[in-house]
Amino acid sequence: MRELQAYQALAELGVRVPKLVYGSARKHEGQWQALLITQALTGFISLQQWYETQHSAEQSAYMLAALADTLARMHRGGWQHGCCYAKHVFIRVEDDETASPRTEIALLDLEKSRRRWRPADASRHDMRQLKRHCGAMPEEVWQLLMWAYTAALDG
Repeated sequence: MRELQAYQALAELGVRVPKLVYGSARKHEGQWQALLITQALTGFISLQQWYETQHSAEQSAYMLAALADTLARMHRGGWQHGCCYAKHVFIRVEDDETASPRTEIALLDLEKSRRRWRPADASRHDMRQLKRHCGAMPEEVWQLLMWAYTAALDG
């Protein structure tokens, strides 16, 4: 139920999460049972997969800005992901020849998410965790993400 509540709360904050199809819990013979069903994130790849393929500098810049904005929105809203790994951050970039690439970030696996009274606590926890589990993200790209994230958090 914690994950269900997190999906609903983040969606209300404007953070992209998989669309909920069904979620419920019950106590059966003294044991809790729960079921959570979400729609697939069609066209998205994980941040981990992102760094296994080549992308243009423009696509990467838009992805970093969108990621920074998404994480800042979640943290400003008082939520901590709790398991902020590259495999739980999903990206979709749609190139448009007449405009900038449209970039979407979605977060999933929110079973360890929780409310934090201070956004700084949520930020500190998740960003340290993402740094440790950011896959093949180069250090200079991490620094760009942190710059964009700090700007989005203050913005």
